[in-house]
Amino acid sequence: MKIGLLAGNRNLPLLFASQAKKNDLEIVGICFKGETNPEIVKLVDKSYWVDVGRLEEVVDIFKKENIKDCVMVGQISPWRIFRRRRWDDSILEVVKEADFRPHSIFSKIIYALEKEGFRFLDSTYYLKDSLAHRGVMNKIEPGREVFSQIEWGLKIVSKYVELDVGQTLVVKNKAVVAIEALEGTDSTIRRAYKIAGKGCLVFKFSKKDQDLRFDVPVVGIDTLHLLRRIRAKALILEEGRVIILDKKKFLNLADRWEISIIGERKVN
Repeated sequence: MKIGLLAGNRNLPLLFASQAKKNDLEIVGICFKGETNPEIVKLVDKSYWVDVGRLEEVVDIFKKENIKDCVMVGQISPWRIFRRRRWDDSILEVVKEADFRPHSIFSKIIYALEKEGFRFLDSTYYLKDSLAHRGVMNKIEPGREVFSQIEWGLKIVSKYVELDVGQTLVVKNKAVVAIEALEGTDSTIRRAYKIAGKGCLVFKFSKKDQDLRFDVPVVGIDTLHLLRRIRAKALILEEGRVIILDKKKFLNLADRWEISIIGERKVN
């Protein structure tokens, strides 16, 4: 089977490509200049480098390669959505009625590509083992006080993510310290630490209708290092909806640094 990979930034496209290759997929990668990790070329069968916003070029490449099935994996830096440098007329027409939320922009782009005959797959299909699972995922069992805060925080984060503002919530002693906007998870955590200091709990969840074809919440080792530096007590991830990069190493490090990693569901 041949698949087209629209590879955004950071390490999620690398994880997807490595897992897809284990399933004998032939991968044609669309790599974005200034965004995609160059290591991707070692994991795909063929790669094309294009500027962000060149929709016609992407369509031409996929048609030339006879691509039918596609995935969009990884983020694009938010500033590119606002500045739109060198975007072609085709993509500007596609997104002219969208607002500037990434979900709004990329859903319009996927719809346009589907009209060209391409089918977009759930990007978690080959990443099931990397998803957060229910319960305490490592060896650091939270105490009663932390579980009480988690129970409280779940009520807040379950409502917050439905506003489609962000995915990360930081709490301490049953107070909301910081919520994520476009700055990203790590910047939100740093901001929370400046306000509340050590001992925070960090939640990362998706909204109910999150489109997993292009918008999957992710945590990785860099975020875990940050949680260690701020001496966070726990990281609470939505079960089956958040990908943990390098999951085995992530959980082992969390054990060493005494950070509880917990999978939970939204509450009503």
